[in-house]
Amino acid sequence: MRTLDPRDVQRTGTVHPSATAAQPGTTHPHPEAPQRPAATLRAVPDDLPAAPAFRVLGLLQVVGAEQVLVTARRQQVVLALLLLNANRLVTLDGLVAGLWDGDPPATARAQVQTAISALRRLLARAGLGERIHTRGVGYVIEVAPGELDLTVFDELLARGRAALDTADPHRARRAFREALALWRGEPVAGVDGRLVAAHRARIAERRVGAVEECVEAELRLGLHRETLGELTQLVAEHPLRERLVGQLMTALYRADRRVEALAAYRALRAALVTELGLEPSAALRRLHQDVLADRVDHGPSQPAAGAARPVPRMLPARPAGPLAHADRLAALRRQLLADPAPAGARVAVLTGRAGVGTSTLAVAAGHALADDFPDGQLYARLTDRAGRPRDSAEVLEGLLRGLGLAVAEIPPDLGARAALYRSALAGRRVLVVLEDAADEAHLAPLLPGDPRCPLIVTTRCRTLAPAGAARHELAPLDADRGAELLATLPGLTPGPDEDAAARQLVELCGGLPLALAGAAARLAARPHWRLTDLVAGLRAEDTRLDRLGHHGVDVRASLRRTLDQLPAPARRLFARLGLLPPGPFPGWVAQALLGDASGAPAEVLETLVETRLVEATSRARGAVGYRLHPLDRVLARELAHGRETTEERAAALRRVFGGWLALADQAADRRGRPRAPGRARRWPPAAPLTTGAPTTAEEWRDGLLAAAELAEAAQEPGYCWELVLAAAGAPAPARHPADWPAAVERALRGARTAGDPAGEAALSRLLPSRPATSGAEPCAHVLAGRASGRLEPRRPPLGQSALVRKEPTP
Repeated sequence: MRTLDPRDVQRTGTVHPSATAAQPGTTHPHPEAPQRPAATLRAVPDDLPAAPAFRVLGLLQVVGAEQVLVTARRQQVVLALLLLNANRLVTLDGLVAGLWDGDPPATARAQVQTAISALRRLLARAGLGERIHTRGVGYVIEVAPGELDLTVFDELLARGRAALDTADPHRARRAFREALALWRGEPVAGVDGRLVAAHRARIAERRVGAVEECVEAELRLGLHRETLGELTQLVAEHPLRERLVGQLMTALYRADRRVEALAAYRALRAALVTELGLEPSAALRRLHQDVLADRVDHGPSQPAAGAARPVPRMLPARPAGPLAHADRLAALRRQLLADPAPAGARVAVLTGRAGVGTSTLAVAAGHALADDFPDGQLYARLTDRAGRPRDSAEVLEGLLRGLGLAVAEIPPDLGARAALYRSALAGRRVLVVLEDAADEAHLAPLLPGDPRCPLIVTTRCRTLAPAGAARHELAPLDADRGAELLATLPGLTPGPDEDAAARQLVELCGGLPLALAGAAARLAARPHWRLTDLVAGLRAEDTRLDRLGHHGVDVRASLRRTLDQLPAPARRLFARLGLLPPGPFPGWVAQALLGDASGAPAEVLETLVETRLVEATSRARGAVGYRLHPLDRVLARELAHGRETTEERAAALRRVFGGWLALADQAADRRGRPRAPGRARRWPPAAPLTTGAPTTAEEWRDGLLAAAELAEAAQEPGYCWELVLAAAGAPAPARHPADWPAAVERALRGARTAGDPAGEAALSRLLPSRPATSGAEPCAHVLAGRASGRLEPRRPPLGQSALVRKEPTP
């Protein structure tokens, strides 16, 4: 049986009978709240906060995305009264009474409303949403299961009592100790008011009762020596509580301290007779006589062995449908079941970009190997929903609880928890599956120490590799494998004439199984659609990610999980990369997009590579290029147009165009050729990313023409025609692209539209002299005219002649 987690408790919607005793008429059941029996308990999702967001068992605290400090006295009292009656209506009159103890000012109601408004703003700032609602004559604060420590305490208390009634002291003790661990001091400490004080006394009484019942369970387990210190302190605080004194007497007697047990009875009797004129109860007098006669039950001769540790089965549900990387299961089985295993071979690192299927494969492998690990399977996600890394100590707490340890048994610091975790796994065969590790430091405390407990961990980080671990790199599916997967997905079976459409869908999804699953879900919800209809809709980049999200599949959120945790320069560079056309780009473009000619953009770009948001590609002559995955590029364009101003986008692109022209000028200088004419501003990239400049004639031509096409789309005709002219002066490839005439025509139209006579003249003379398949230097006579000092048209500065003489280049 799994250890009870306070988050596993479903609050019942009913209130303890004493909740309204302190102030009749103050609270009333919420007419919309479902009324369930107090014994109704159910598990709630594990992704609730590790600690309750609303805390009244100690200082009044509210913790959401950030901790809220409620310092104003009226706000404290109002929030305390609402939380002490969570999910129940608290009347406006009741709040007034709680604030002013029966002597309110004339503006009391307005002041309460002001306090309510301030609390709503505080809760919204903490990321807790709209919680306080107006209902008729009062207010209700809505609290979800596990969010209020008081309700969690009551539920655990009920569970412990039920375990005692069924003669299960082990379970009872665990529940009681977890309930008591929620206490951080006096309830709603520091909040004044007569009504709050009445609630405080009632809740404190329940704690003492919980301690008495916990001690009862521990005495049944033979833990009398362990309870002595706590009992002695409690009897000093509550000298007239007969049950506590009786338990102390029993524990002292069983610890061979009979004289002290008799002394405890005499002290209680003296206090009762002196203060109240009463004798102890009949049950306590009988216990006293039994101690005198040595007839008290000695209990177990030694502490009872703990209940059998539960076998954790923490894996998520087995993935439905076909598995994109089913061929990897056999390799994982061979690695994790190898006997004897070399050091480190029990750690399998599944790595790949977002949406490629690492999580699905890890969970599927866990289920496939479950029978080989009879002591259970542990599972934890190492990031929260927003992709932020969870604290390793918090993750260890969840794993230790899965192994059967109670909260009271788990030490507070990370090192002690890691040691306890390894000790709990020692000698057992447990499979551990961890998702989304950020780096090795994040993972290190979670590594099992016993080689019989292998670990499967997923990560998007390229550099995560514990010593000796085996890395399994998952890549997007190619067209053939993607089409095969499509044919097996429920709701997405290509027709006999839709093979081409299936391959196009794989291409539009970038080969990502997650995106294909989203597409399949959308098509299944529209049985009247054909696959070609879906493909037609996905061609529009502006809506592609929306169309791929369906029925719980959120491709956009998956892509953004890693990005949102990166520093601002990396996020900015990623967004601006979406301004580039599809296909590879050289590394120096990062400098231009960020407007930084130092070496810093190189590190920013490599950060994107390490987190798989940018892919490094091989180029000719050993050079390195980069590219965005198709869906990453769609996301980047969304972010660029959503977060960047029009001027910021235009300036970034002008720097890119200027970078291409500057590199073309440098190449022309090295070859002893004239530079392409023009007045467009150059932006020279700096080392080390200038090593990403083109290395072949084809790369020069393709890069410059792609930049020219982008310049035309960006309405930068000056850059457009100069880039085309630079392409004409670049080293000539064996064959020129078939779209060369079209590129020149586009540049010529741009020059005419911009009223640029220099560009129009150069391009007009270039076009007829350049057969599409010629291997000669393009537009040699145009560039040679510049070298020989020939007159050529050019837009002059104000006040100068329209013709200038170009002097020969030395």
